[in-house]
Amino acid sequence: MGEAGAPQGARVPAGRPRADRAPSLNGLIIGPWSNGRVQSMRVMDLPRTASAVVIGGGVVGCSIAYNLARRGLTDVVVVERETVGSGTTSKAAGGIRVQFPTETEIRFSLEAIRVFERFEDEFGVDPGYKKIGYLFLVSEPEQLRAFEKRIALQTKLGADVRVITPADAQKLVAALRVDDLIAAVWGPGDGLAGPAEVTAGFARRARELGVKIVEGVRVESLERTNGRMSGVTTTAGAIASPLVINAAGPSAARIGRLAGVTLAVHPRRRHIFFTEPFPAIAGPVPLTTDVATGFYFRKELEQVLLSPGDVEDIGQDFDVPMDWSKVEEAVHKAIRRVPIIGDARIAGGWAGLRPLTPDDHAIIGWAPGVEGFFVAVGFGGHGFQHSPATGRYVAEWLLDGKPSLDLSLFDPGRFDRSGVRADKAPDAE
Repeated sequence: MGEAGAPQGARVPAGRPRADRAPSLNGLIIGPWSNGRVQSMRVMDLPRTASAVVIGGGVVGCSIAYNLARRGLTDVVVVERETVGSGTTSKAAGGIRVQFPTETEIRFSLEAIRVFERFEDEFGVDPGYKKIGYLFLVSEPEQLRAFEKRIALQTKLGADVRVITPADAQKLVAALRVDDLIAAVWGPGDGLAGPAEVTAGFARRARELGVKIVEGVRVESLERTNGRMSGVTTTAGAIASPLVINAAGPSAARIGRLAGVTLAVHPRRRHIFFTEPFPAIAGPVPLTTDVATGFYFRKELEQVLLSPGDVEDIGQDFDVPMDWSKVEEAVHKAIRRVPIIGDARIAGGWAGLRPLTPDDHAIIGWAPGVEGFFVAVGFGGHGFQHSPATGRYVAEWLLDGKPSLDLSLFDPGRFDRSGVRADKAPDAE
């Protein structure tokens, strides 16, 4: 994937990553759909009509398709340009947290936790859900005041989030350097699950209910008749449909332009690296974020996953090439906060695109100006954890006329009006 140049086996932080030792990432991104449990349609079987077409076979698109089918709308086609879950979903760290700044997003997370807790019973797939907790490390008074304001709302809605001392944070993660911290914020009910497993569960159950999933097909144009959506044209042919749902992740803006709609979704690259087995940091370890630098890490089995928290515009290169110089940034931030990581060895890593919006909130709703064009995009790296709620409320909106939860926070037309809401929370997966 992307350019060669991985520091496979290179000691951290000594030396510059070697450009001739890139590890294969193929084995890291193999989802359950590859073992035959999800049988997607061949291109030659592309349906010619559908009640709804979902563009994007990631976790959000598959959740929407499943929830529509569960509610009785089974004549749905999911169009995926590669394979189910192979895009942004496959690069997600799998975090699930209630530590968001708005009531709507907190409720989305609480809904996700309820779904993941019973996911195996409902979908027949173990999502690997674990409540490892989220820990934010705070070094500035202004940061702490912002957290305290959000915590008041989070606890009001039933979340378990609290301010703890730096010493308490070190009890949770013994390897932390805490002498420059003034506090930490601990959410013991937060956790993680497997994006591959969850996407496969949604896709398999959707197909069992009658949804058609077509892989290896790229949308080339969106068809409109008298100002309303009438279908899509793909590399494998056309599908007539009065309803098109844009769940295309980083490609959301491109799909929007095909309908004459501007969507303020800006893909930005982020890297995650992983070490060789490193028992010096004993698990379990919560997903721990240094608010001052954006660096975060957690244990994954015996390895340590770490990210510099980078946000980089790489234009239209959706192949997401790796920039191995980011290892140095990650290592520098890591050693500052977790000095013992200096004894670890980086084994590999990957890069993914986070579809960001100007106010860091998703865009969900009817696209302005085009009847029959619905969007669920711009999740900014939170699409995985918010996919269960997104699927549920989008299905309600489309089938009942409105969702049972106020989703005005995500209004697609909000960027056309004066002012941009600024509810930015600490940036973590």
